[in-house]
Amino acid sequence: MKSKIPVCLLSVLATSYVSAAPFEECPSKAFLIQGTPAQMFGIDLVSAKATVLAPSLNFSDETNNESVNAVGFNYKDQYMYGFSKQSPKSVVKIGDDYQLERLVVNGLPDTNFYVGDIHVNSETNQAVYYLYHPKFGLYGIDLTEPADEYQADLVAGSASWGLAIYDFAFHPNSNLLYAVESNGDLYEIDLNNQTPTFVANLDIAGDTGANGAGYFDVKGQFYFSNNRSGKIHKVDLSISPVNGYTPTAAVFTLGPTSNQNDGARCAIAEVKVTDNSIDFGDAPAPYQTSLEDSGARHLFDPNADQTNLVYLGATVDGENINTRSDLLLTPDDQSDDGVKFVTDLVAGNTSQIIVTSANDETYLYAWFDWDQNYQFDADEITVSKYRLNQGDNSILVNVPDDAVMGTTWSRFRVTDGSETNPITATGGVIGGEVEDYSVTTLGSLVYPGENSWVTLAFEDKWPFSGDYDFNDLVINYRTTIIDQNGVATGYKIEGELVGIGADFHNGFAVRLYETVEGSNDKRILRSQINAEKTSLLINGLEQTHEILEQNTEDAIFVIMPDTWDYIDKQSNCNYFRTETGCDSNNKVTFSLFIDLLPGTATADAPKYTLDPFIFAADGHYHGEALVGKDPRSWEVHLKNQQPTEKFDMQLFSFAESDDASDSSQGFYFQTETGLPWAIEVGTSWAHPKEGVDITHAYSDFKAFAESKGQEKPMWFNNAKPANVISRGE
Repeated sequence: MKSKIPVCLLSVLATSYVSAAPFEECPSKAFLIQGTPAQMFGIDLVSAKATVLAPSLNFSDETNNESVNAVGFNYKDQYMYGFSKQSPKSVVKIGDDYQLERLVVNGLPDTNFYVGDIHVNSETNQAVYYLYHPKFGLYGIDLTEPADEYQADLVAGSASWGLAIYDFAFHPNSNLLYAVESNGDLYEIDLNNQTPTFVANLDIAGDTGANGAGYFDVKGQFYFSNNRSGKIHKVDLSISPVNGYTPTAAVFTLGPTSNQNDGARCAIAEVKVTDNSIDFGDAPAPYQTSLEDSGARHLFDPNADQTNLVYLGATVDGENINTRSDLLLTPDDQSDDGVKFVTDLVAGNTSQIIVTSANDETYLYAWFDWDQNYQFDADEITVSKYRLNQGDNSILVNVPDDAVMGTTWSRFRVTDGSETNPITATGGVIGGEVEDYSVTTLGSLVYPGENSWVTLAFEDKWPFSGDYDFNDLVINYRTTIIDQNGVATGYKIEGELVGIGADFHNGFAVRLYETVEGSNDKRILRSQINAEKTSLLINGLEQTHEILEQNTEDAIFVIMPDTWDYIDKQSNCNYFRTETGCDSNNKVTFSLFIDLLPGTATADAPKYTLDPFIFAADGHYHGEALVGKDPRSWEVHLKNQQPTEKFDMQLFSFAESDDASDSSQGFYFQTETGLPWAIEVGTSWAHPKEGVDITHAYSDFKAFAESKGQEKPMWFNNAKPANVISRGE
């Protein structure tokens, strides 16, 4: 069916309407039409800045209440053309005043067109406007010469293409047509043979939905915009037709969202940085950093007034990095000052970073190239839209088990949070800053495992047996030795204080020591510790007490000088999580980060349990054996672990004690029958209730201990539920 416009309307148009002037030059910005009624935006593809060019697209003699779609830019005459849904439906011409001028076009079916672009043939100087509808096919309208009426011709066979597309664009050099379906399928259309060819399924990271705007630049880079997310993806199609390579997509810009998009651009205009307030990253190629690689960038001063800036650290500034060559010439950005790495990044561990925000209520994203494939993959996002407060923010980073050891890169991006969907590691964003950092990922040996604990349980009546309930101090415990190419660079010791059923006050410490049966023990000396880079967090707060003990040869770390100081008892409870009805209050977490000076081979360093022990807290009574003695000289270690140099060896000879230690045999902290005062259980363990002997809570324990572990090795799985405290997971 041919379009028909009433004769009276044609007469009015012919006598009273003066056509708007063309655009003065081929604009670099992309034109984006959105909404009903239609409004026009100018999109700076570099900075993502959207400028309202026309709050409404109207006719000279009537208000437009409908959408305008299928827009293309004709760089032969410097006008845009589109399709207006407003009755009578028509092809429209748009000049520099952004008003709509109806054209008389014969031969179009009576339908609405949403897909269109203009093909300018530089060899023949011909300009043809193409409109596509999946039901009716592709129609060409020759706009080479102005006319009172135009003819639309159907491209043979196009009605059977069945493409589920919402826009397409002509390549400026090859004259081929490209389009992307909602699922990322890229098609190449050659109008000479009148057939679309499937090229590839582009990885758009789940950004499915209508791609309502598509356009090219002079270098053959294809851009398409997703209506729902506003993300503008870029595909390198500089080689066209596509042959011998598989195109890939990357987010280039985060534009405005809408339920209805259509776009156009002068395909022979260059896309390049023109604003001096665009901040780029610093990661070297082949990381996506430069503009030509769709690099991460932020227009940090969108209003050009240096107010309300969102950034990390103390400063932010701009760069002009259009190409990889520009990146090589640009020194490291001195304004990348907002991230500090407190602890090493260790495979299978949690590390701490401090991020400093200049503003309140800003939002952080972070990526780490864990597999060192020189790109920030979608699954390598480590922090996603994390709310920051002004000043320093402590953030924990989980390093995956399979992180590759060595030097790699990280990328941090901060925004004001106004983005509808999470941003990616590439592309332009309005506001904020991007900071890239070179980091080193280290290997590790985690004992017993990244997500596992052993349980340490102590009796504090030594050298007397006491009530033998093994709940005077109960701790979930895990150690990590950090390795870099066979050299031990540090330790991480972490745990949870699970229970205190003691009347005495006990401290908890760890010596970097491993007892090796039949061989020389392994130890780390105090002189091998880099104390300035050693830190301790308890319940997430950095501790200020003296962590590394003074006046010792061995490296000994005091985690809690007095464990009672770190817990809150429930009301009507005498102890911490050891009585019936007293097991719901929070456990106390700790993380000790130890940095070693260079020179210790991992093979020679102690590992696994190390040497955890309790000692008498200063200023409190701790039994008759310590009257008149230094409280620190009293210790309890795991069975057959020799005490530290701070220990008073005379305590082994205390009268009427139950201890049967014999240093000549290597026997320590055990009774004559082999029962210990400290145990390590190979799991997160339900400890006995207050006053319940461990042999009454776990009937197999006595046989296990007295047989030196030869009998009943799984004794801890055979608990009497009424006699133990629930673990509380």
